[in-house]
Amino acid sequence: MNRTRFFLSATLATASLAVLLAACAPQSGPGRELALTDEPKYGKFVWHDLMTDDVSAAKAFYGPLLGWSFEDAQRPNGGPYTLIVSSTGNVVGGIVEVADPGGAADYSRWLGYYAVPDVDAAVTATTEAGGEVVAFARDLGRIARVAAVRDPNGAVVGLITSKMGYPIDPLAIDRGEVAWNELLTEDSAEAAAFYAGLSGSSVREAEGTDGERQMLRNEGRDRAGVLQRPSPDLDPLWLTFFAVPDPAAAADSVAGLGGQVLLAPSQALRGGEIAVVTDPTGAVLGLRRQR
Repeated sequence: MNRTRFFLSATLATASLAVLLAACAPQSGPGRELALTDEPKYGKFVWHDLMTDDVSAAKAFYGPLLGWSFEDAQRPNGGPYTLIVSSTGNVVGGIVEVADPGGAADYSRWLGYYAVPDVDAAVTATTEAGGEVVAFARDLGRIARVAAVRDPNGAVVGLITSKMGYPIDPLAIDRGEVAWNELLTEDSAEAAAFYAGLSGSSVREAEGTDGERQMLRNEGRDRAGVLQRPSPDLDPLWLTFFAVPDPAAAADSVAGLGGQVLLAPSQALRGGEIAVVTDPTGAVLGLRRQR
């Protein structure tokens, strides 16, 4: 088992179960809400975890940047877990503290969970297409069945089939909430076809100022984008975008919070609607103007 597989395997079962239990269970206190529907939301990213080696630094960064508050919880094995709540009281995701394995490797990252009809079938399809299992499929009690894989182009993604329902599609996306998911990869057409096959989605082509992209669609909605990576030096990755009122102002605050701006807003790139940054622990994320 390679280090990446060990890293995710060791955290996937405990992190996801704690997240889903905390988010879906009825709460009497304020500010914790995740409305579910029985309608399948295949092809949608339904949950996000930040894997980081410094939770305190992450809180100090994301709190001011995205207006988040944090609730401390416990994983089933007794380890710490942090629930992320937006300024409007909606559950955004979770934070799991995991030490880097040493050396030059840095495993801090955002891990999104892509909803599929059958996790086991999706894992099999991944390996048959040349991908790799990172965390083997397992049941999280009566909550869900999950796995994590490295797709045929090398991007890591979580897979989930819920047994409790899926988060509803919000009417509006507020500050700090997940606004979009986009894959930067070696072959966008091939990758889009692969993910469409896992979830039963369709694919449509779209043109933008940064080139052609593939849109993964389900239920008449664009669920995620697939874009050719801008440089062969960039490892394929799923990029999670969070909503902000002003991407330029948010990007300007990143350095002072300990992060780094990788791609500043520019009118030449989607009309200045996005920025790409890293948090202080090295996790890459996108900022996107609220719509």
